[in-house]
Amino acid sequence: MLEIHYVKNGSQETAQYEDPKAFLASQYLEVPPFQDHYLVEEARLDGTVLELPEATTGGLFHFLTTQTK
Repeated sequence: MLEIHYVKNGSQETAQYEDPKAFLASQYLEVPPFQDHYLVEEARLDGTVLELPEATTGGLFHFLTTQTK
């Protein structure tokens, strides 16, 4: 499970996805659920905190596309 803790318009939010591929697929929608600039406070994959080079949803997307086959 992918769990994302992020900030949207000054409000702390949490989103969960079954796996990284589900998150990536959602970002390819015509109107994706996340804008690239949202600050990611923490992202966990199966309970392990991901070390993101860029702590934004765009950074998370890039990280997962390079890590997920």
